[in-house]
This record gives sequence, structure tokens and C-alpha cells, in this order.
Amino acid sequence: MTYGSRGTDSEASKGEQSKSRGLFDFVASIQVPHTWFTHYYVVSVASSIFWAFQIYTHGPVFEFLASYSWSKDPMTVNQVFLAWLFMAFQGTRRLYESLTLTKPSQSKMWVGLWLVGMAYYVFIGLSVWIEGTGMFFLGSPSLKTCIAVPMFLLASSIQHTCHKHLASLKKYTLPQQYWFQKVVCPHYTSECMIYVAIAIVAAPPGQWLNKTVLAGLGFVASNLGVTADSTRRWYVKKFGAEKLAGRWKMVPYLY
Repeated sequence: MTYGSRGTDSEASKGEQSKSRGLFDFVASIQVPHTWFTHYYVVSVASSIFWAFQIYTHGPVFEFLASYSWSKDPMTVNQVFLAWLFMAFQGTRRLYESLTLTKPSQSKMWVGLWLVGMAYYVFIGLSVWIEGTGMFFLGSPSLKTCIAVPMFLLASSIQHTCHKHLASLKKYTLPQQYWFQKVVCPHYTSECMIYVAIAIVAAPPGQWLNKTVLAGLGFVASNLGVTADSTRRWYVKKFGAEKLAGRWKMVPYLY
């Protein structure tokens, strides 16, 4: 999904549109400020707080979901806690970055993208623990935990470093430090790594990945993959193909 500097010029688009366009064209033309991305992380943090309260108090919403949820091998208490903690930390860090690192911009994005993103963060906050509604035992730290925790911390550190670097650049400058030397969008790579870590730590016994979280990862990866492709094409157009030589779009040695 394209937006910001890679998006379509809204004024040019309006000139090309016919006044006789129907409802779908009207909806497709609705745009909101790109800075509304911050709303995603407000929703993410609010979701984490809400579910923490519901789980801790066995609130009515939690009890309702638990009554309709069943798993032969539910997540343990420590899995639920770590999965929730990872998601809460990710949302809080991204909210902090959005408030402190985002520069004022006139960029726009389609309102549908904004709404889909809001819905995603509502449901991903639920998906990280929903398979643990039948939890009754604590469990010991597993190999999956030992893999997921370092992966999550490393990916979070990489993404934060990338966002700080992007925020330090002048407008429409080609990033060239750190992981940007080899990957066009390493902050997208780390975003996917974060969700892989959550999928691992939330995996039920006998499985290496939580399929519910994995579905969320698929949504994130597909959207970021499209954006990474459009970002690279925009860089090539503005700075020349030689400047992008040897750089992968998002996943080293794969994409």
C-alpha cells in the first residue's frame, strides 16, 4: 500500500476524476493525514492495557471469550504474559517514536488503509493470548522462550535505531547508515522479526509457531512487502539505480 511521498498526487488525481464517479470512487478518494499512523499505536497500547485488566480480573469480556474458546494444548501463564508483554512493549515504543521522531508532513494516505490498520491492532492485541484462555499452570521457561526473547529484543533495537536514523535525515534523503546499506527497508524486516518472536513465544505445546499470530504476521509482511517495493522504485527514480545496487528490498537474500 503506497502513501506519503510514494503515494499518488491527490491534486493531480482530482483533476483526472470525473464528477460522475460513483460512491466507490468517492470513498477511494478520501484521504487522511499520514500522521494518523500514530492512532495505530494508541489503539495498540490501549488494547494491551484493556486485555491486561480483563485477564487479571477475569472481567466479563475475558469470561465471554473464554466460554467460547477451547484448546487441547493451551498456552501457559508465562507464555501469555510474555506474548502480552512483547505486544505492549512494541506498541508503547512505536507510540513513543511516532510522538517524538515523526516530522510534520503534508502527506496523505487512503482512509481505508487507516481503518484496516486500526482494526488490525484491535485484533492482534487479542490474538497474542486468545489461545491461553484455558491456562491453569505456570510452566517452565522453554527453548521457544529462550529463542523468542533475544529475537524480540534484537529486532526492537534494530527497528528503533532505523527509525532514529530516518528521523535524523533531511526530507527525501537516501538513508545509507547501519542496515540501510544492505536493505532498503530494514525497519520493515525488524517489524516482521518482532511478530515472528511473538508467534514463537505464544506457540502452544508441540508447535513452534502460534498460527493466530502467524496470520497477523502474514498481513503485516504482505503490506510491508508492497511498500518496500514501491519505496525502492521511488529511490531508484529519485537517486538512480546505481545508488540502490546490492540492496535487498526487505528480506536479505530473498526479497
